[in-house]
Amino acid sequence: MIVDPVLARGRFDRDTLPLLQQEVAYQNAGIRVVRIAFPVIEVALWWRAINGELLLHVQADDYDYLPVQGWWTDGTGQPAHQGGSIRLPGGLGFQLGGDPYGQNRTWFCFPGWREFHDHPGHQNTPCIHYRFQPAYRLPGLIVQLQSDLNRPQVGVT
Repeated sequence: MIVDPVLARGRFDRDTLPLLQQEVAYQNAGIRVVRIAFPVIEVALWWRAINGELLLHVQADDYDYLPVQGWWTDGTGQPAHQGGSIRLPGGLGFQLGGDPYGQNRTWFCFPGWREFHDHPGHQNTPCIHYRFQPAYRLPGLIVQLQSDLNRPQVGVT
């Protein structure tokens, strides 16, 4: 299926608007917008365990027909890797190994993220079930990821 790029960009722009309009509220919650340029969002998420920020890259190609993808970056735009210079979260749904597509980058095994929905073990509830729920739109996914990042079950690697 080919997604209309004008429609995808319109949905992306509509859904990312709160991140810009309520920037101070998001910053107070530990989410700092670095860049929003369709189809990419980059935000810094505050992580208590390291008393610092992690840079999150969200790739929203074919938004919102397909769920978004996301991974941690090293500050240069390159994916962060376990054993590299950046301390990464592991546990809960934060995956450190290669993603299901054979790419060597971190990924998120949470509803609303593409790798979760493409995993054979998560086919019982298709992504369309989540698609129009506010918690699974772009701001909701980022807020939930920041919250999950700061849970006690998440370790530092």
